[in-house]
Amino acid sequence: MRDERWLAGKVGLGMALTALVMTSGSAPRLAAQRPAPRPASGPVAVPAGTPSAYKGIWESVSYPDDLRLMDVFFATADEGWVSGGAGELSGGLIIHTTDGGNHWEVQYGDPQSSEGGIWELRFLDQTHGWAVQRTSSAARLFHTRDGKNWILAGTMDEHHRDYMFTSENSGVQLSGQLIKVTADGGRSWKPVFECAAKIQIDGLWQNITCSWGRVQFLTSSIGYAIAVEGSHNSLLLAKTTDGGATWKLTISELTNQPKDVFFVDENTGYVRVGYPDTGQLFKTTDGGQTWTGMAASPGDLIKFADPEVGWAVHYSKISYTTDGGSRWNSREFAFPASVWTFSLPRRDRAYVVGDHGMIYRYRVVPSETVVAKALPAPAMPGIPTTLATDVTQLDGQFSALDGFVQSAPDAGNVGARAGGAPGAGAGGGVPSPGAPGGASGAAAGDFAQSAPSAFVVGCCGKRLSALELVLKAVGGIVPDFLAKYKNMNLLAQGLRTAAALPEMSDSLRAAFKTFRTAPDRPTAATALSGLKGILASLKAAVDTALQKPK
Repeated sequence: MRDERWLAGKVGLGMALTALVMTSGSAPRLAAQRPAPRPASGPVAVPAGTPSAYKGIWESVSYPDDLRLMDVFFATADEGWVSGGAGELSGGLIIHTTDGGNHWEVQYGDPQSSEGGIWELRFLDQTHGWAVQRTSSAARLFHTRDGKNWILAGTMDEHHRDYMFTSENSGVQLSGQLIKVTADGGRSWKPVFECAAKIQIDGLWQNITCSWGRVQFLTSSIGYAIAVEGSHNSLLLAKTTDGGATWKLTISELTNQPKDVFFVDENTGYVRVGYPDTGQLFKTTDGGQTWTGMAASPGDLIKFADPEVGWAVHYSKISYTTDGGSRWNSREFAFPASVWTFSLPRRDRAYVVGDHGMIYRYRVVPSETVVAKALPAPAMPGIPTTLATDVTQLDGQFSALDGFVQSAPDAGNVGARAGGAPGAGAGGGVPSPGAPGGASGAAAGDFAQSAPSAFVVGCCGKRLSALELVLKAVGGIVPDFLAKYKNMNLLAQGLRTAAALPEMSDSLRAAFKTFRTAPDRPTAATALSGLKGILASLKAAVDTALQKPK
């Protein structure tokens, strides 16, 4: 069953399956198990060069019932869902936690019921998710819009291989030879593409058909699906650039059973082919046109937390990369049951699930931390970015500016202000960028066309250069931050972050230029208020990207 269903639960997309109609109070609430140490919510920054100061651990946060837990999805480091049942076709349920698995509650289902097991969790964000309930003759699609209550949204083909949603209503389903799409949230599905091609084998042309296995969307428009041709196990890759409406098929030179595929950007992706002990990982840098074999044989199921850190799992073997997939290392762990699947919401947090209610949590902790019965594990690297620090520094500087603006003399008397340049007129009181005593042209070039007003020179002239340096630093860090640390667990959140951070950075610098030219106290105060509002939004976006607690 594991290989046949392609281990549905792909993380790069940030989708999640849903569960069944549930009204408040309709499902029993269970608080799970013994108290456990509450994990730190913020990401652990493992300093470069000091790996011995931190360690990774696996610790049990298992559910207190003999259940087959078949899927797991964590939207953040601490909030997640696990699904399964008493068996594959009975006792289906979804459980939920907001504290990293220390406590669990049943959101839907009953392990004593005859309802089918629940699989294939997919989430767009912390509130919008999907799940599939398997029965002996059908597959029911469930959906939640608030992360709590589940409704019956539609049906899926009984033997579908994979699916994902790119919005509340738009989704793609792989079913046999067909790719199907929905525009109404899963109530109806329309075939749009059939896996069929003419290929040359041993010098002869053959018409072949193939079966789809995996689908991944990098944006709401760009997605990939892989398939395998039955006779020769040739890998076929299809790409869409319009949200799944049309697809273009590429026939790969790879001829082995594909297990999983994951793209970290539109061109760079990895596919795992072959059997666990003899398989191999292949990499593409041209969107699947060509593939290069790698000296790695990670597990069947591949997921990336961000563009740099990814994991692959096969039973108790976990492989990991910290450089975007170029190099992989593997470890075996003594879990008490085989791992069915896993979730990697953040590079320093992961969860695996299996039979008998098994749920294990991975986290990075200081090396002196002692956790009873924990399994030792390698420590994933932290996020060495100064973006959060720079944003916090700006917050403090803007708060200080508030006081200077409010206590500044009227516009006509700014020359007497100690904080400014005596006798300065509009545009003439602060050295120009590059001049002695002024900010360097490289640091303040963005602001060179907006000479500060006499009022701003009088109230805050000595602080401008430092502010400009930090603002420029923020603008320079954002592209690198997105390239390395963009959330690949949740499609919607990753897209929002990728759009929001550059826009907010640009808005911040534009608003600062407006502040520089404010002619009087009321105008400066209004401009500063706008600056602080933009900064608050930027800080919230950075905290969300880093999954810092609110």
